[in-house]
Amino acid sequence: MNIIYIASAKSIHTIRWINFFAINNQITWINTGDPTNETINEFKGLKNSVEIYNLNNIFDLNKIIYILLFKKYNLVHLHYLGWHSLLTILMRPKSNLLLTPWGSDLLVNRSFLKRIWLSILMKKAKYIICDSDRLKIASIKLGANINNISVIMFGIDTNLYKCSRRIFSNKDKIIIGSNRKLEPIYDIFTFLKAAKIICKKRNDIYFLIAGNGSLNNKVLEFIKKENLRKRIRLLGLLNKKQMLNFYNDIDIYVSTALSDGGLSSSTAEAMAFERLIIITNNSDNKLWVNSKNGYLFKNKNYLKLAEIIDNVIQNKIKNLSIASNARIIIEEKYSYKKEMSRVQKVYDKFN
Repeated sequence: MNIIYIASAKSIHTIRWINFFAINNQITWINTGDPTNETINEFKGLKNSVEIYNLNNIFDLNKIIYILLFKKYNLVHLHYLGWHSLLTILMRPKSNLLLTPWGSDLLVNRSFLKRIWLSILMKKAKYIICDSDRLKIASIKLGANINNISVIMFGIDTNLYKCSRRIFSNKDKIIIGSNRKLEPIYDIFTFLKAAKIICKKRNDIYFLIAGNGSLNNKVLEFIKKENLRKRIRLLGLLNKKQMLNFYNDIDIYVSTALSDGGLSSSTAEAMAFERLIIITNNSDNKLWVNSKNGYLFKNKNYLKLAEIIDNVIQNKIKNLSIASNARIIIEEKYSYKKEMSRVQKVYDKFN
């Protein structure tokens, strides 16, 4: 098949998705964002097998317009319904448009004009792939055909995301980690406040924060003010190899996000690594996590988070099996290869 993707190289999900379908298809990628430290190596690896054009490059823009207007293609798959979705206006008449909303594009800050445009997109699309029932419902409310929409996860490569060290195997210390962006929506200060409580009670607990964002300086100020520099480390934005090491190093994974589109990939990755996960009870999280494979707590409730962490540490043996159960869920319901095979069946409708 000849597939055009409109998606950002900033996201590892984009890289994984395109990499899977580049093996047996002719791919043109209209890239809407520069690769990050996490995605740069995989991005470079795709250059030999995928035709890539950068939307922010004026010379590439002319080629992009030509491709959408005149090139023959089976389908255009748009990832994230941001301003770059306006490119779909240039598609050839009766072309096949597939949409994959990511969450905030449908659920956050929808102005009147944006809502109208999203409604137009939904009605124009031949098929929509979401990674949660929440996004499916939002898409249908905007005009999507209920018969042409599926919930398919981005998926985790469980052969790659697997532990080589069991949790709590280091008798001298326990490491708790978070790797959501340092932006308000991910509420890193709930994590920091809980860390402060735990550090006062125990001297064998350490905290790692992987990622960056607009709150980076405020996080540094908090750590310095509370005299936690020896207990909390900021790792910055990690590449793929470093992120794998991050998951293997930690014993407990925490996400304090105030909202997610579906199960976040970082949470799924931690589950695949058999880490003990503690995440906020919002969005679709309760559909994935229960007392048998992890723990939930209410948004912003740092006292409860600290309490759960303390209980987990007091009951290590019990929580070894809970962490193992987390991987089983990912293998059954969030496997990268299984989910992409489901996407292939959707693509086959337009071949």
